[in-house]
Amino acid sequence: RFCFQKNLKYKNGRGVKIMLKLKFEKYHGLGNDFVIFDEKELEKNNIKNYSRLAEKVCHRRFGIGGDGILILKYVDEVPFMLYYNSDGSQAPMCGNGIRCFAYYLKNNSYVAEDKFTVKTIPGDMILDTYTDEKGTFFARVNMGKPVFNVKELINTDKDNFINEKITIDGEEIEISFIFMGTDHSMIFSDDLSKTDIEGTGKKIENFTELFPKKVNANFVEIKDRNNIKVTTWERGAGLTLACGTGATASAVLTAYLGKTDSKVNVEVPGGILVIEYPEHGKEAFMTGPSEKVAEGYYSYEGE
Repeated sequence: RFCFQKNLKYKNGRGVKIMLKLKFEKYHGLGNDFVIFDEKELEKNNIKNYSRLAEKVCHRRFGIGGDGILILKYVDEVPFMLYYNSDGSQAPMCGNGIRCFAYYLKNNSYVAEDKFTVKTIPGDMILDTYTDEKGTFFARVNMGKPVFNVKELINTDKDNFINEKITIDGEEIEISFIFMGTDHSMIFSDDLSKTDIEGTGKKIENFTELFPKKVNANFVEIKDRNNIKVTTWERGAGLTLACGTGATASAVLTAYLGKTDSKVNVEVPGGILVIEYPEHGKEAFMTGPSEKVAEGYYSYEGE
């Protein structure tokens, strides 16, 4: 539902309801799509429940549609990205989302420089942005250091959780876990086209016996030392066309295991991301595009 009028009042038999008009822009990064709001717009309309907003906005039949929402706020005069999945759950970071967020900042002159910092829950992210000869916006993001010591993050006594066997519904699965701005598990496959990503992904996401906060499930196929394929079942969003943090975590893992070089092309359903992991224990970098697809006003029932 879209509305280009002032906030409207209407009666539905239960009293007066207020329909708010919320200015938004929509972007995607390789098909992973997000609706972006300025927090000042939400505060002006007294919207405090961002989880409810995300559920409504992201619905692909009754809303704008998206894998999540991004909200711009400021901390110490630096842009801060809040991220909510389409089911209303909050996640600390989103790799494709931060590229879309960067393009939003540039398009609306919130930042003038091509290199700038965006704050997120896990920490500050440094972005180098540019536009190629075809006019496509790209961002190279310093994704920070992957966290291998995960004893405090999941239910395990092991310091690292790499190529461990777990059993879900009687099925044994070899799985690894890395924190790459958010929680990521990786499962290797010889052929992704023959892998039950939705069925297995749902089971892994909800295996709270091991992952108390649930988890993203990345299915990884190694093509050669410079190319891998990754399909991600995202916690709170389901099957998506791309997951930047998932692609990064997967490339970091294959490099750590010596299966790929330090720079790889990661083929996701929506396109290609380039991931660099120059040295174990150092920062990882992700490069990929973003596109703006819409802007307007969303008609939202007041809280």
